Amino acid sequence: MNESTLKRMARPLIVLATLIWGSSFVVMKNTLDDVPVFFLLGVRFTIAAVILALVFHKRWASVDRHYVAGGALMGILLFLAYAFQTFGLEGTTPGKNAFLTAVYCVLVPFLYWAVAGKRPDRYNMLAALLCIVGIGLVSLTRDLTITWGDGLTLVCGIFYAAHIVAVPRIA
Repeated sequence: MNESTLKRMARPLIVLATLIWGSSFVVMKNTLDDVPVFFLLGVRFTIAAVILALVFHKRWASVDRHYVAGGALMGILLFLAYAFQTFGLEGTTPGKNAFLTAVYCVLVPFLYWAVAGKRPDRYNMLAALLCIVGIGLVSLTRDLTITWGDGLTLVCGIFYAAHIVAVPRIA
């Protein structure tokens, strides 16, 4: 493909990715009515692992214990994020689950600060404040409580942020 074709396809593909991502929360919520969480996650992770193993099979020769340890840490963080997100989805709505999951976007600069010592700028601080207000508006009920599903989903955002910070440091 040439560059102009890629430029023309960029916006429609971003919209398609957004539609797939957003609709996946509804599909997952409906799937959880019939399939246990860990079975669902096991199937998803197994399929992903097989595909990645097939695509990158030539790189298996370069695998050493540091590679396995780093991969295990990143995999554990990602698994915990998915597990908390999926269990949280059982106790909240797909829309709230999607919104609360996205808290990782705000947490990444602060977690990176804790790990690498680079302080977030004022825009990160403003984004964090807006995110907290948004979480409150979406999650809090009239009696100012959040559901157990909302809480688990917020924990998932912490693990997604940890995974994002770990990837460039390990890989």
